[in-house]
Amino acid sequence: MQAFSNLRRNSTLKETLKASVLLVCFYFYTCLSDIYLFLPPMIGLLFILYVRASKENRWIFTFGIVICLLFFEFDHDKYAGILPIVFVAINWLVIKKFRLLFEENIFFVFIYVPLIYFVYFFILYLFGLFGEVLDSDLGSIFISYVFYESCLGIVYEKIKHQI
Repeated sequence: MQAFSNLRRNSTLKETLKASVLLVCFYFYTCLSDIYLFLPPMIGLLFILYVRASKENRWIFTFGIVICLLFFEFDHDKYAGILPIVFVAINWLVIKKFRLLFEENIFFVFIYVPLIYFVYFFILYLFGLFGEVLDSDLGSIFISYVFYESCLGIVYEKIKHQI
């Protein structure tokens, strides 16, 4: 029982455990999404978690999200480090400006998630112009991924505001 009381008091250990659980869950989900192609890659949901973690200055959890993003890029043979840079840039240039203008609105998730996908694939396209060919198909599966992740983001935001 004494170990649980120490765990409750130590917030750094709790944040490390949350980040570790996120990493393990994301690893298994990525393995499943490689097998079942209808599962979205959860980049949008990771971005929503990143925005919340950076707003609350939870750096250990943010570091866990960055590791998840790097794992995603290595798993899909993409350039490593682009996705974390896109997350930071979109959060800094877009999200913080939206918050200043419109306050906190749940339905901006329908803007955040497609924006993340669009900017990421656009940067990969630009890298493809100068080097290798981009093999991404942005058809109906892309639209369904954005829709699914936006709906999951809305559910997450609703649950977050109720707790």
